[in-house]
Amino acid sequence: MLGTIGSIIIWVAGIVVLVKLFQKEGVMKGILGFICMLYTFIWGWQNIGKEELKLKTWMYLWSGAIVLGIILNVISASAGAGE
Repeated sequence: MLGTIGSIIIWVAGIVVLVKLFQKEGVMKGILGFICMLYTFIWGWQNIGKEELKLKTWMYLWSGAIVLGIILNVISASAGAGE
């Protein structure tokens, strides 16, 4: 259940940053960001300080959800290993 919520947060935050990438950098880099979300993630962190983009909250949310997802997966894998 928590993994699903984390996945939804990751997806929504990624789409918001991708839309801002399209608006700021144009169609070609937007398509690149759509194909490779890692590019969108890195671009978001590189531009986090630009106030006009308002990326700070979304990038912290996106990164936190990724870390939380990793932790939850490790916990669930270790809980299942004992069975």
